[in-house]
Amino acid sequence: MKLIKNIHDIDHLGLSPDIEQALIHNLTEPFDFDIEVTQATWNEINTTLYYIEPSDSDESLSQEDEAAQSMLRFVKNYPEFVDAISDSHLLALAIFTSDGGGCYVFASKLGQTDIVNELKTHLDN
Repeated sequence: MKLIKNIHDIDHLGLSPDIEQALIHNLTEPFDFDIEVTQATWNEINTTLYYIEPSDSDESLSQEDEAAQSMLRFVKNYPEFVDAISDSHLLALAIFTSDGGGCYVFASKLGQTDIVNELKTHLDN
């Protein structure tokens, strides 16, 4: 699992160009597709993105620090939305502060972790 606090770091995730562009498109859409405005807002309201990698398992996620595990549980239990980013990936968001700060979870739909399986049940709902 990788924690992304800077939207520019998405290009280090090793995603295919079409998936990377679709993810950035979805993350920047609320900010008129402006990456810099998106990043400034993320910084201001403490928004992050967790990338659950295809190699992650429930066991590996359980080894993450308590703050990360707590955030993942919150997204799993209280997603604002879960959207298909492509045929192969999903993006979920949970808001946890009154100013709109939150946490995104991005993962392959093929992932078999508890969180991915739960988030998949929200697709098309």
